[in-house]
Amino acid sequence: LNKKIIGHGGCCTRGIHDATGTKIRLRGRGSGHLEGEHEAPAPLMLAITGEKGKTANFCRAIQMAAELLRDISKRFRSFCDQRGRQQRGKQQRSGGQPPTGPSDPLFWVGEISASGAGCAASTLEDLSLSLPGAMQRSVHTAKH
Repeated sequence: LNKKIIGHGGCCTRGIHDATGTKIRLRGRGSGHLEGEHEAPAPLMLAITGEKGKTANFCRAIQMAAELLRDISKRFRSFCDQRGRQQRGKQQRSGGQPPTGPSDPLFWVGEISASGAGCAASTLEDLSLSLPGAMQRSVHTAKH
């Protein structure tokens, strides 16, 4: 999975960085990214960090990352369908909404800062992705 996300020679994550200037890191269990002597004790995640005040770039990075992960999910579903296998990963997860149906993405939005959620809310809505529950309420309240 890591190789699909990062891309040959880093082309996928580097492409997002080059287009947006954001920092893109694959971290968590199975990432191979060591934080100290071990991987972070968290689910595998693609972390996006942008510079303060560069909201358009941050939103574009989220969009590009979601498109990348959607493509990988689509290819994985096709792989499973061709082999008559069921997909794993439908257990309850913390943050965001887990995939529940065959057309749902196999990824979700986890932790995001309040300012990040505020600028990314419409981008995520356009992509049919939801923010973690508390963030949905705070962004909704902030807009009205």
